[in-house]
Amino acid sequence: MHVIVAGCGRVGSRLAEYLSFERHDVVVIDKESASFRRLGGTFNGITLEGMAFDEEVLREAGAEHADAFAAVTNEDNTNLMAAEVAKVVFDVPSVLSRLYNPEKELTYFKLDVDYVCGTTLITQRIHEQLFQSENSVVQQDRADLGIQVVELSVGDEAAGKPAGSLNYGVSSKLLMLTRENKRLHFDEATPLDSGDRVVMLLRREGRSTVTECLGSGVDSAACRMYTIPDELAAAAAAASPAEGVKVIVGGCSMVGAHLAYILSMEGHDVTIIDEDPALFKRLPPGYTGEFVEGVIYDEEALLTAGVEQAGAFVAVTKKDNKNLMAAEVARHIFGVPHVMARLFNPDKEPTYQALRMPFVSGTTVLAQVLLERLLNPVISVKAACLFNKYNLVEFESPASWDGKTVRWAVDASGVTFAYIVRRSSAYMPDDNLVLRSGDTICALVTTKRLTRLEKSLSKR
Repeated sequence: MHVIVAGCGRVGSRLAEYLSFERHDVVVIDKESASFRRLGGTFNGITLEGMAFDEEVLREAGAEHADAFAAVTNEDNTNLMAAEVAKVVFDVPSVLSRLYNPEKELTYFKLDVDYVCGTTLITQRIHEQLFQSENSVVQQDRADLGIQVVELSVGDEAAGKPAGSLNYGVSSKLLMLTRENKRLHFDEATPLDSGDRVVMLLRREGRSTVTECLGSGVDSAACRMYTIPDELAAAAAAASPAEGVKVIVGGCSMVGAHLAYILSMEGHDVTIIDEDPALFKRLPPGYTGEFVEGVIYDEEALLTAGVEQAGAFVAVTKKDNKNLMAAEVARHIFGVPHVMARLFNPDKEPTYQALRMPFVSGTTVLAQVLLERLLNPVISVKAACLFNKYNLVEFESPASWDGKTVRWAVDASGVTFAYIVRRSSAYMPDDNLVLRSGDTICALVTTKRLTRLEKSLSKR
């Protein structure tokens, strides 16, 4: 496919790289040539300096025969105009726009421009994860298969027990074991240690095996099996904290204002901190929380905001270092139980991961959603685990794997299989299971390995 990406910011460059990995013909437009430095060394598309909505520039980019167009600059008006020109003037079949300000959604809707609101999307991801315990359900959308992928913490009660204690026939399987934030190669006899984290595949019958091994440290909500979507919705509601939790939001960015408003409407006691009081105007009239002027990592500002009584703290400024510093202060100095940070630059993910800091990478999340809305990608990213170090992905088993065993495919691809779906049934990734063309494979993979896997599958 011929795809045009208008805007080479962090999101645009990441989207262009994804498209390039999948072997599409990609043209990236930006008004600043320096922005093209964000494109990685493996990007093999074309770059074009100019305005995203200029007809001559779009014609030079091949808009007349383009299959898809994505307007992802940092300006809503530019994105809207560029999308309109691509759709109306050049009749591009698939046009998608990025939206910053949720208040402009009605304008996009009236003009019939398909869009993804990054502010709403990132806010939802943070909101979903903010109150999670260390034990959590990684993937909930395959309840129809009666199977789940869960991430659990190993406590003192399980220390010394063999890793094989977590396995129970076809009902529970240990997929991954990490120690001190590093993956550990294990076998049935490998002793578990307090502080380890495990990723498990679970059916209903395997729950008792896992809880018997890990003991009281296991969050029963994370280890519970659901079979129908209604039960999932009820479980999510039950896992939500009671009204009245003290929440501090660091940074009145667009995301910060949106998140603070949602939390206050849910009945939480919310205080938002920002060093620029003019930004508090972003908060909707219905916001019922408090304001504190100050630097989000400053102890005095945090004390004024009530951090000593806080049940949750989330740092969502546009500065990664500031977010990380504030989150570390809230977690280690004041002992806030639920702490999260927003991440802009994906290159800094290893730092957040090394510090075991829960985070949402807005750039990565938005680029992945845009990719899946534009076209049907070779690999679909479903969730993340182990502090976003691993992605849970799905892809169709290629024809060249037909008749090969799971062990062969794992060795060939370098990824960890979670389960295989065949004719609406889920199978454990037994080494000797023979794959068939058309099987859906769910796997755990790092971002770096994901790139290689995409290239490999695209070639096939």
